Amino acid sequence: MDRYQRIVVGTDGSEAAQLAVTVAGEVALRLGVPITALTVWKERARKSALDPESAVRISAAAVDTLVEAGLAEVTALDMPGTPSAALLEVGAKDPGTLLVIGARGLGRSKDRLTSSTANHISHHSPTDVLFTHKVPKRWTTVGLATDGSESSMLAVRRGYDLALELGARPFLVTATKTDADGAETLAQVHAALTLDDPELLGHDVLTGVPPAEALCNAAWKYDLVVIGNRGMSGPARLLGSVANKVTHDIDTNLLLVATTHVPDDPDPDPGPPR
Repeated sequence: MDRYQRIVVGTDGSEAAQLAVTVAGEVALRLGVPITALTVWKERARKSALDPESAVRISAAAVDTLVEAGLAEVTALDMPGTPSAALLEVGAKDPGTLLVIGARGLGRSKDRLTSSTANHISHHSPTDVLFTHKVPKRWTTVGLATDGSESSMLAVRRGYDLALELGARPFLVTATKTDADGAETLAQVHAALTLDDPELLGHDVLTGVPPAEALCNAAWKYDLVVIGNRGMSGPARLLGSVANKVTHDIDTNLLLVATTHVPDDPDPDPGPPR
């Protein structure tokens, strides 16, 4: 496995962030990698932003949670700036980093336009990002979204290996017009993979509605859905990008794999979430 070398989880002490810390801790424990709890404070803080003392207290609490969960290599990082810029900076320093953040703000258009850290990161991260929606009782199923393209194959391979690390069963998932088309796509993808246990990999063909809607409708089946980030940046995200719609509408944990280069984008950093 092209393994993650470390996990960085963003926390501001909110309920959504605490959920992210819990999920990040479980993943780090399964992978056996170091984890860093990152909290960001503003040098010229408005009332809703964190000050340095609060940031230290929040990151220390996250460290305590992670240590109690059984993790040995845990660090805290407190830095000034805006949450999305800080997370992107830390993630960009090491391509082996997995960012983990709460999904708050992804599903509401108002938040996406004004203040969502998660939204900004989804469109700009050069590394993989896990957006958390829930803490599974145990990891049982992971859905690997694919349309048969080369970029989606990169996400499938990353997700397959992660599923095995989590002790979950991986499923290839595709959304097509007909069952026959879907079965053909999944057969081709399956054949292109080199697997120790081919029977472990399940198949799930979704039909009847547009691909993004189909994937979101089927999200209840999976503790984690994995999809490549093709179409998450530039004009493509405004032209019906499946990855973009899934990222904003899905209600289960989502691993957005950086399968494409994320170019510089003129969109401003939205700043800390409100």
